Amino acid sequence: MTSPTRETFLETVREAFAFLRQYGFAEVDPPSHRANEPYQVWFRAERRFVIVKGEGWGTMASVSLEHEDGLELAEINLVPAEHRPQRNRKRKAGEPGQLQQVREAARRLEDHGADFLAGDLRRFLALARPLSPYKRPIPTSRRSSEGAE
Repeated sequence: MTSPTRETFLETVREAFAFLRQYGFAEVDPPSHRANEPYQVWFRAERRFVIVKGEGWGTMASVSLEHEDGLELAEINLVPAEHRPQRNRKRKAGEPGQLQQVREAARRLEDHGADFLAGDLRRFLALARPLSPYKRPIPTSRRSSEGAE
């Protein structure tokens, strides 16, 4: 399996997640402290984000939902257990590649995440976790002192 080019990845994400526009989402640049990954696309509506990332050297994709209040949730957690794909520890021939994973995640989010997308955060808040420390912005005062060294 060959890894998709960055352009192919971005094009596939934009096509697969075009439905987000009907919920008021628009593509935005990632925050500067998380902008170093070239295989990612961020969509924003009000204080909500949908983040699509290419990982594993072109073999995997992930979609996370975030809120400005510092919470995150993998899109798969909005999908009822009986509708989730089976997970295998090792990749096997014939498993979906990164671009197909992007398309499948988009379909799952469209089918099972309309509440979050429309701004109803009840289910998201019940399931979400605080952002990992590396995903949080560096406070301005700490950034200033680190630059002074």
